[in-house]
Amino acid sequence: MTESIASRKVTRIPLDVGEAYLDAAWINNLRENNKTKKIYDVDPFVEVYQFRENFYGLLTNLLDGHNNFVWMYLIIGPEKAMLIDTSFGLGNLKGLVDEISNGKPVILANTHCSCDHSYGNCQFDKAYGHVDLVDDMNWKQDPGIWDYLFDDNGKSIWVDFERKDIIPFKKYEFVGVPDGYVFNLGEDYDVELIWLPGHQPGHAGYLDKKNRILIAGDAICGSGVGLSGGSDFYADEKHARDRFQGSTIPTEDSRRTVTAYRDSLVRTAKRMDEFDYIFGGHGTNDLDKNILLSIIEACDQIIADPNCYDYKNGDRLQKMVRGWASIGYYENGI
Repeated sequence: MTESIASRKVTRIPLDVGEAYLDAAWINNLRENNKTKKIYDVDPFVEVYQFRENFYGLLTNLLDGHNNFVWMYLIIGPEKAMLIDTSFGLGNLKGLVDEISNGKPVILANTHCSCDHSYGNCQFDKAYGHVDLVDDMNWKQDPGIWDYLFDDNGKSIWVDFERKDIIPFKKYEFVGVPDGYVFNLGEDYDVELIWLPGHQPGHAGYLDKKNRILIAGDAICGSGVGLSGGSDFYADEKHARDRFQGSTIPTEDSRRTVTAYRDSLVRTAKRMDEFDYIFGGHGTNDLDKNILLSIIEACDQIIADPNCYDYKNGDRLQKMVRGWASIGYYENGI
């Protein structure tokens, strides 16, 4: 087996990317000092953090980028557990979830269909997500989804691991559900799907009403958000190698825009009395809910004047958000 995340020295994220200073510092401190951190033998590629009595963050390497990480979340309900996202599928994620949940039935749900949030789905028999994800999720059910992570000699390109460490591919059932769909974990423990388009058309968050947490995926990360309207999925060499990085939904689709993102946050902000904290798909989590208001304010500024950006990241425009990070958007994606 490839050297596990447990046996490696904790690698600090370099503090060299503008607004990512605080985000990187937070992740570094968490990985070095958090007392709940645990790594299980069944899946040594995941660091497990207990953020609430029944709520866990599962942190693993981002396999198509240097020195970065992605979050999955596990809620343990009275009768069932709920896993939100599956990252790349490196290691025995299902075995890990079964061990943490003491073998309770598991409901798997995805925030969106990107490789770093859904490629581990094939370790399970069924997954749920917003109805607008169905076509893309089914399209990406293919044994070749991991090919771009390796060079022509079969060596991993960005992170040191071996192909055998990925659980073999198998088909699974993907069930699309509408905005507002409620998953019951037993008794009165409900988790609701909240549609949050912009990053992707079918992107969704999940509202854990008992813990008063909004699990927001890539819609609200500690490191910011990237919206996909008007983008070119194959603009860089990495994604040019990945024939499953794109989507069956055109980049000009209105559900990818700043406006769609802003409108979803406005709807969500009207329910801020139902949650206090936000957990994203990357970087800092346990964010205060009031960051929503700052993001909406920045979206309004972009819609009023698309040229109000603070800097460029390639062909993507970046607008800083007061008290947070930045919104990445394209000039044709307003």
